[in-house]
Amino acid sequence: MRPAVTFSLALLGVLLAGVPLLYLTAEPPRREVQVDPALEKPSTTLTYAEVQFTGKPTACTLRYEGNDVATMPEGAESPWKIALQLPNSKRIELEAEILWPEGSAENAVSVTLTPAQQNSSTDTRWTGPDGSLLHDLFIFTW
Repeated sequence: MRPAVTFSLALLGVLLAGVPLLYLTAEPPRREVQVDPALEKPSTTLTYAEVQFTGKPTACTLRYEGNDVATMPEGAESPWKIALQLPNSKRIELEAEILWPEGSAENAVSVTLTPAQQNSSTDTRWTGPDGSLLHDLFIFTW
């Protein structure tokens, strides 16, 4: 075969294999994604909370995702009733830190959450033998 025909056939083979490979190995175009700000943060709902204690605590703080959502005012009685703005979710984890006077006996705390238009959910925790501090996670599911 003549060299010109051989070269033409080889060039045709390289083009037939190389052009599709260019498209297959090329980096895809990047598109900017716009996120609706309303969708970034979960919607919140008014949730009623009732915190019941044994004994009389000196301090109580409720936190959601590390942020304080409620601090018991001085002189509050059990049950302590408050309204919170919490995410509209099927699962809520509230962190509670409760302090009783030093040397207190074993104590208990029950937290009841009632989101708007849902049934209430209650979770209870006990302190250890030295009942002066409770720092625990209360988990609620609906």
